[in-house]
Amino acid sequence: MINAFLKRRLWLWKNKLVPSIFLFFFMPVVLFLMVSVPLKNIIQYSISGIAYDIWVFPGLIFIVGSIALYPIIYREFFDLRVHKKVLINIALAPYSKSQLVYGSLVVGIIEAIIMTLFAGFLYTYIVSIHMNLLHIAFLLLCLIIYLFLMGNIYILLSISIDAITTMILTSFLLFIFIIFGNAFLIELPFFPPMIETLLKFNPVSYPFRCYQIFISTGAIDWFSFTIQIFIIYILFLLNGFLLKTKLRQ
Repeated sequence: MINAFLKRRLWLWKNKLVPSIFLFFFMPVVLFLMVSVPLKNIIQYSISGIAYDIWVFPGLIFIVGSIALYPIIYREFFDLRVHKKVLINIALAPYSKSQLVYGSLVVGIIEAIIMTLFAGFLYTYIVSIHMNLLHIAFLLLCLIIYLFLMGNIYILLSISIDAITTMILTSFLLFIFIIFGNAFLIELPFFPPMIETLLKFNPVSYPFRCYQIFISTGAIDWFSFTIQIFIIYILFLLNGFLLKTKLRQ
């Protein structure tokens, strides 16, 4: 099933090769120039005393992954469903709806990871960042878990919402929350105490916090990992059920 989804994505890339490659290279560069460059002149050092352009590197990686994954999910579960295109035919395959959700999400995450790796190499070329293999491996692990969690949320919205205007506004609000509410660019202690407390209990921020704990203390927060995996599993089941219900309608 995943192999079939991969071949389909490759076919889509071949048919829109020039704009796809342009966006693939352009998006990380714009993100770096519009976010990292100006903010490092405002926030020169993190609270722990690390230079901002080095501290923000993992956050930019998570943001690139979030942005890269969204259009794939939007097309598969909102655009094709609302306009009654390919999704209905795919749903006739001999797989459960949760398996279809899983297969589409895995392929989307693979594509997002490739773009994220390119952005990471680009950023480390511009800014001198030194990371050992263990830190890189753990960053990728946390990123993959984050993308599974975020991808399921994208799918939940794409299946639940039918109006294009509502989808655009909801996505806009979600991206504001993703960028500023997960300490990717601004550390949580900069927020008022009550908002900081609420954001700390935000499950979407757990993967990034696990990575920060690991690089600062060397410890792995197994409890947070367990919670994330449980939430991802529940969302897979929920999205499968919602997809089945929507296609029946």
